[in-house]
Amino acid sequence: MAAAAGAGERAGAELPDACPGADSGNVSQSQSRASGLGEAEDEDASEASLSATAAAYSAYLLADRSLFSEQIESLDKSLEDLLTRVDEFVGMLDMIRSDSSQVVNESIPQIYTKATEMRQIYRKIDKLEAFVKMIGNTVAGLEERVIKAETDLGAFPSTFKKILHTISMPSFLNVS
Repeated sequence: MAAAAGAGERAGAELPDACPGADSGNVSQSQSRASGLGEAEDEDASEASLSATAAAYSAYLLADRSLFSEQIESLDKSLEDLLTRVDEFVGMLDMIRSDSSQVVNESIPQIYTKATEMRQIYRKIDKLEAFVKMIGNTVAGLEERVIKAETDLGAFPSTFKKILHTISMPSFLNVS
């Protein structure tokens, strides 16, 4: 290699037009960090520097607690209060979710069943109303016949008349 380096030096010296900063083609023989030589000395120095920097930085970040104890206690109390409120809120949300699930899973099917039963009851009520109306019409027709028979045949015995007048017709039976 020395021969090649020497030839390169001679070639650079022989050329009068060569630039002063131009690459001579020679390989430097100095030790560098990348070569791994001299690494132990640099590592000890950088480790000491790193330790000193870390100690200074932690001292900066961890200020004297006695100076800020009131603010720290106030902050701790505020954080505890906030955590308590968050826990209460989460508990309330869980309760709402369980109530909603109960409504969806239990109450709605029960309501649907009752609504179906009520439809059947409404049909029965409609049939009863029709029956009562038919009975009312029949009674009104019979009453007209009784009145006509009384006028045609004469006076109706007073005892029967009193009985018929004491029986009052409900208002929903009256045909208007």
